[in-house]
Amino acid sequence: MKMRLKRMYYKDTYTIGALQVQSEDTMVYFCDTLEPRWRDLTKEKKVAGKTAIPSGTYRIEFQYSTKFEKMMPYLCDVPLFKGIMIHMGNVPSDTRGCILVGKAVRPQNEDTDFENPTSEATVIGRLTDSRITFNKLYEMIREAMKRGEEVEVEVN
Repeated sequence: MKMRLKRMYYKDTYTIGALQVQSEDTMVYFCDTLEPRWRDLTKEKKVAGKTAIPSGTYRIEFQYSTKFEKMMPYLCDVPLFKGIMIHMGNVPSDTRGCILVGKAVRPQNEDTDFENPTSEATVIGRLTDSRITFNKLYEMIREAMKRGEEVEVEVN
C-alpha cells in the first residue's frame, strides 16, 4: 500500500497537507493532514516537538503506543526523529512531529478541497473528523499488512 502526503500550506506554527492513497494505478485524495511547522533542516535547527519530519519515503509498521495504549502506525527510520506516528488530533498542539489526519477546517461557506485550493487565506490550522478518518486509515493499513503488502508513505 502506497500513500503520498503532499504538503500544501506552510504556516508559522503548522503545516497543512493532503494525504493520497493508492487505488489501483493512481493516487486518490483520502484526507487532510496537520503537522508542526516545516523547517528546512539543512538550513535551520530542529525545534523539538515543533518541527515536521523531513521529506522522504518511510515504511510504516505497527508498534505499541503507550500514549494511545494500542498498536499504532509508526514511520520507520525518520532522520533526526523517533516515535513518529500517524494518529488522530485536531490542533497543532496535538502533534509533536507526528502526522495528524482528518478534514481541514475552512471558513464558513468554503467548500473547496486541497486538490483544488482557492487561496492560502482559507486555511485554518485545525482538523475535524479526525477519529473517524484515522480509524478508516488504520483499517486500510491493517488490511494491507494482512495481505502481506509493504506499507509506505512518501512525504513531500
